[in-house]
Amino acid sequence: MPQPTQRAGTLEPPEVGPENSRKQTALAALAGLLLGAGIATATATALWPHQPAPTLRPLEAAPGTDSVRSGNLQFDATGLRCGITTVIGTHGEHWAKGRLCRIRLTITSQDSVFGQIDNDLHRLVLDNGSELPLDREATQIKRQPLRTEVAAHGAITYDLWYDLPHSRHPTALRVRANDTEPPATIPLPRRDWTEGSA
Repeated sequence: MPQPTQRAGTLEPPEVGPENSRKQTALAALAGLLLGAGIATATATALWPHQPAPTLRPLEAAPGTDSVRSGNLQFDATGLRCGITTVIGTHGEHWAKGRLCRIRLTITSQDSVFGQIDNDLHRLVLDNGSELPLDREATQIKRQPLRTEVAAHGAITYDLWYDLPHSRHPTALRVRANDTEPPATIPLPRRDWTEGSA
């Protein structure tokens, strides 16, 4: 390595040859690549948070449908169970008028502010084209929210409960970010469900 030279009481830097210049260029390029990779990873983590695969509960099926969007909210149906005759909670029980369906819903915010969610806006679409509102009694007995909020770039998961007539089957869940956004539709698979309580 060249040593610094001293002339007339001053210390001058060593001469940089072509080999040292190439090493410095390579190190600068490597540092730039590592910095770029770190920024890309941090950005991807912030914008697209990883959602672990949900664990299915007894007699629950995975709908196997893609995410849908309404406004700045992304909706995923991650679990479905129908044929429920009664729900039992710590403060009561509720018998279905027909058969209850429980849909596990994950909502992810794509916004930089908190999002307010009114679950009364979501409708279960039946095989005859009719739409059902949320069953409020089952929802409250199972301590699920009627209204809630999701943090900026955050996610929240809970159950929606619907009471279907005996002869009807669900075909889709129609979700809305709020009452000004158009709805989005999540198709639901048709199955023969085992009856029981939840």
